[in-house]
Amino acid sequence: MIHLAWSILERILPRVASALIMLVLAAIVAPSVVGMYAWMVLALTLVQTVGDTAARQTAVVHAGSTGGDRFVRRFRRWSAGVGGLLLAATVAALFLTEAGPDRWQAIALVPFVLVPSCSALGLDALVRLQRAGRWKRIASSQAWSSTASLLCSVPILVTTHSLLASALQATLAEAGFALLNRRHAARSVPATTDDDRPGTSTSAVFGDYLHTALFALLGWGQGQTDRVSIGALAGDARLGQYAFAMSLSRSVGDAAALATINVLRPVLVGAARSGRGSEIVALAERSLRRSLALAVLAAALTTVGAHLLVAPFLSEAWDPALALVPVLALAVAPSVVAWTVTAILQAESRMRWASPIKAIGVLLSLPIGVVAVHDLDLAAWLVNARELVVMGLLLVAARHRAPWRGGLLALGVVLVGATLWLLVGA
Repeated sequence: MIHLAWSILERILPRVASALIMLVLAAIVAPSVVGMYAWMVLALTLVQTVGDTAARQTAVVHAGSTGGDRFVRRFRRWSAGVGGLLLAATVAALFLTEAGPDRWQAIALVPFVLVPSCSALGLDALVRLQRAGRWKRIASSQAWSSTASLLCSVPILVTTHSLLASALQATLAEAGFALLNRRHAARSVPATTDDDRPGTSTSAVFGDYLHTALFALLGWGQGQTDRVSIGALAGDARLGQYAFAMSLSRSVGDAAALATINVLRPVLVGAARSGRGSEIVALAERSLRRSLALAVLAAALTTVGAHLLVAPFLSEAWDPALALVPVLALAVAPSVVAWTVTAILQAESRMRWASPIKAIGVLLSLPIGVVAVHDLDLAAWLVNARELVVMGLLLVAARHRAPWRGGLLALGVVLVGATLWLLVGA
């Protein structure tokens, strides 16, 4: 349980920092400027999802093998360059396509280009700390880096109203996190390599990474295609409203859910490797009960906080976004189940079953973006429907390892939340 608490802290701090930056931006700049920041965050999350996150998940599964360690070393070399080039292209595109007086804000986003290099710097250390269960150390690194980045960036944002502050916050937080993790790993977790196991050659590990990266890419598409559609069809202002609502509604719930899965993943891998596959469903169901309870608590706190603490500081232009918060917060519940099933498939090297399902999720995201141009409330409910469909398909794909009770609980959370929303709205 103590590992879970530290893992939650590790996951929640960067999201809270990002949400705080988004909140300050919303209070002092126009929705169109927030929309530019949202475009940059879209590109950054794409790079991190396909690169750092997928590599970290693969490395945790194969840590201790010769192939796994060699994969990490090679990945660190090329990920920083490729990710930096993609983010630099995004900055250039924003500068060339923005014709208004805020065009200079695109130049201020340049520090984002350094984030992939910072992530690559700390990848091996973070994997070693996770495998050793040093969640307190990881949380400590995250706390110090997030706090320091906010102390440096928020004053710049308030005084200059420049997106440079948001770029500095992301870069400083990632750099500090990587350096502190390397320090902790060097002191307490020596790098060791177990005897090479069958199926853990570098090519086999890279194959697992490709499956994981493809799934992560499709997952990014499922979660971000609607935003891309909104930005393309309705412009930066509408995108800024939608991105702000999504950040405010899901930051805390997603962080808590991902934290429980980070703790669960090594346990599932251990069960699968040791031939205790029959225990996987019980482990997943127990984890889901905690995750869903945290998701419900986060949804309630986020909804209350948005209307009592955030709304008084924002102009009326943000009212449509604030109205979406309780609806979008419900979507965390089915997402939690989907992420848990993904961890099960990953532990059993069955990720090939998951990618086609995520492709369906991407297709379901296209109409959400179109609908959001005209009706944000309906789009928010379609987000919930999409997450439920993807959750159900993943449960079917997991077959005898599927945590069906957790899936039914998530469905119940959405239905009860919808009922309460209708009653309060009426």
